[in-house]
Amino acid sequence: MFDPKIPYNNMPLLPISNKHWDENTMLLLAQANNELGKLSGLSSILPDKDILIAPLLTKEAVSSSEIENILTTTQSVLQADALWKKQLAWPEKEVLHYRDALMLGLEKLKIEWGISTNTIIQIQWILEEDKKGIRKIPGTVIATSTWEVLHTPPEWEILLLDLLKNIEEYFHSDNNIDPLMKIAECHYQFETIHPFLDGNWRTWRILIILQLLQSRKLEYPILYLSEYIMKSKKEYYQLFQETREELDVSKFVNYILLWIIEQSKITQTKILGIQKLMEETIIKINKLWLNGYEITKALVSTPYLSISELWVKTWLTRQTASKHATILINNWIAEMMQIKNSKFISLIWFIELIS
Repeated sequence: MFDPKIPYNNMPLLPISNKHWDENTMLLLAQANNELGKLSGLSSILPDKDILIAPLLTKEAVSSSEIENILTTTQSVLQADALWKKQLAWPEKEVLHYRDALMLGLEKLKIEWGISTNTIIQIQWILEEDKKGIRKIPGTVIATSTWEVLHTPPEWEILLLDLLKNIEEYFHSDNNIDPLMKIAECHYQFETIHPFLDGNWRTWRILIILQLLQSRKLEYPILYLSEYIMKSKKEYYQLFQETREELDVSKFVNYILLWIIEQSKITQTKILGIQKLMEETIIKINKLWLNGYEITKALVSTPYLSISELWVKTWLTRQTASKHATILINNWIAEMMQIKNSKFISLIWFIELIS
């Protein structure tokens, strides 16, 4: 029986529920798979898939950090990313750590068969430089702001590693369970284990994306959870508590499926908006007898672009790149931005769209 004040060392292993899913859950599952299919199909309409990935990673990093009360904006982080690391303020550094951790996970997924416990730990290392690794000392509790204990996670490093291994094996198991169901159950289980002193929530929000990619539900990392959580934060945390007390993951699974449905639709709209505005921008630049495609691609993939970067990305000479930037600014296609002591050009419509 679950007791929030006692370490949950006897927590059930995955799968938590072996009951049949009800009709509502199965309908949500079908809809979630359908919307993911549409999203994957739409991502192919962009001339270069990578131009969408980096800005959306930044947007996700900002939203995920906001859940942890690390407050900044997508625009601030994009600007900070254009500067030297030593010039960054603390919130922007934390957001970029999140993005770096996500990029590490994506690279590991390319070279490894699946998502391992080792990868999970390495992701957390990047997120929490001062609190690295699995918890070794007992005494961690999850509590309200008034110190009402909601949950005491399991204790001792060897047990936590065994529980993480169970997650790894369950997700990779060859059975008839839809990967989206597994993703929801693994998310609940990981947060209940709470294996790290800090960075647990952000670590698993990254792992959800990796699981969607590994299970071939998505081709590119363009769907994220954090924005949805921010709109339903109270419900999200409450569902963890209810699931622990009732040992029924149905409501939590439904929440994750609804997230996939809603965020897939939002991202589809965003892709269509980016495609439309890119096409319009390319036409405007072509009319100026410049290379509209290469310049637009450069400005979208690097929202705050220095003259040096424009020179490198478009194969222009430095002098020609500077002239082209002036033409874009004079024709109200791009804007010149000064960030601290550095100057950049940007497409404001694109920054507004991804923010």
